[in-house]
Amino acid sequence: MNHAAVEAPAIRAGTLEELDRYADFWMAMFEEVGNYTESDFARDWRARFRQYLACRIEAGEARFFVAVDDGEIVGTAGALIADGYPYVVHGIKRGYIFGVRVDPEQRGRGIATRLTQEAVAFLRDLGCERVRLHASRFGRRAYERLGFVPTNEMELL
Repeated sequence: MNHAAVEAPAIRAGTLEELDRYADFWMAMFEEVGNYTESDFARDWRARFRQYLACRIEAGEARFFVAVDDGEIVGTAGALIADGYPYVVHGIKRGYIFGVRVDPEQRGRGIATRLTQEAVAFLRDLGCERVRLHASRFGRRAYERLGFVPTNEMELL
């Protein structure tokens, strides 16, 4: 598909009614990178996802963004103020970006970059001094182009 002649999808804030669709993208992201499958999660993960994000969105502490092409959501990204340890101790407001995913047939159009930029702008508007995300091997170069740098974080599986 030649994306050069195709109009770019609109990027906008997602609505609470679209949280289930965002959950679909979030789960697909995990499965594509090989981190988790849906069977690894609690049976009620969707309800937990919806409840947690709805509360954070209504409190003004989170937002998710959607890319819409021809009336269909083709990409997503979420942003929230990081909570819990160590943030409650050191008092440095940090943001976290999650669930960045674009439908495979829509990739290569800069959609993930635009979604991430919207998420960063939202967090900066909330006063976040730092913004963190977990990058898959697929997205690392795009995030580095946006100024993200690797940190010392490690994980024990």
